[in-house]
Amino acid sequence: MSKQRTSRSQNNSDPDFNLDEYLSEQSRQTEHNETVDLEPESTSFTRNLILICAVSAASFLWYFDWSPRNAYNFFFADDTTIVANAPRVGGINVQVPSINIEIPDINIDIPEIVGQIRSGTSTLNMSFTDYMAELNELGYLDEFGSSSLSTLYSNNVPVEYIDQLGKAGMLDDFGGTSISTLYSNNIPFEYLERMKNANFLDNFGSTSISTLYQNQVPFEYLNELNSAGLLDEFGGTSISTLYNNNVPTSYITGIAEAGLMDNFGSTSISRLHANNVPISFIKTLEDRGLLENMSSQSVVDAFILDGE
Repeated sequence: MSKQRTSRSQNNSDPDFNLDEYLSEQSRQTEHNETVDLEPESTSFTRNLILICAVSAASFLWYFDWSPRNAYNFFFADDTTIVANAPRVGGINVQVPSINIEIPDINIDIPEIVGQIRSGTSTLNMSFTDYMAELNELGYLDEFGSSSLSTLYSNNVPVEYIDQLGKAGMLDDFGGTSISTLYSNNIPFEYLERMKNANFLDNFGSTSISTLYQNQVPFEYLNELNSAGLLDEFGGTSISTLYNNNVPTSYITGIAEAGLMDNFGSTSISRLHANNVPISFIKTLEDRGLLENMSSQSVVDAFILDGE
């Protein structure tokens, strides 16, 4: 501080001292010092940047085993399978497995459209107007309403099939939907004729008749059930179940005579008969008030446990 004062004092006492020139020189000296101070910082930043880039490049090439080709293939290979060379990490070989990218086949299942949408054509090879005209000529047009006529035509029921039923007096037993069911299930007219002659048309509709025919239930079996007064107890499906399980009409009759028909259906009766459960055993359960809460399988189990 004393030195600065002395300097200033000397400068002020110098008669040739120029204050403006002195201040200008001091200003230039300060700018020069600042420039000199900044240059090492700029040079240091540049040197660090170059060093970082060099280290990064070396690390990159080291990862790809110092091979520019591997680096190129890594970024620009078109193959969907990428296989990298095992890099070295601290002397340990790290195995990088192959990455197989598989694109699965995409199968789009388009379900079949079952049935056909019929418009003005039919496999009957006639228009709907001609179909009605033929039925009218035979005197059957008044037997059916518009909906029944459409059903018959859409199901390709031939006029001849309807004519057979009409001549046999069966049009009072079946409507358009029932006739279509019979024809679609390939029920021959002769089978229907036997049903009519046996007076079974009052017991069965078109679906039951089709089931009995397809299961080949003999008329003898039906006649036996009818003679026992049991034909009204079962439909076509139930009778087919009993017949296919070889349940004799005598066993069914015994169930009925014991007053047990309300307890069992065709499947239960078939199970009881298949396990040789006597009707007397079932009757004993009934008399003791046990049957009401038992299924057919429970009856079978009880029979087996009691030693048959």
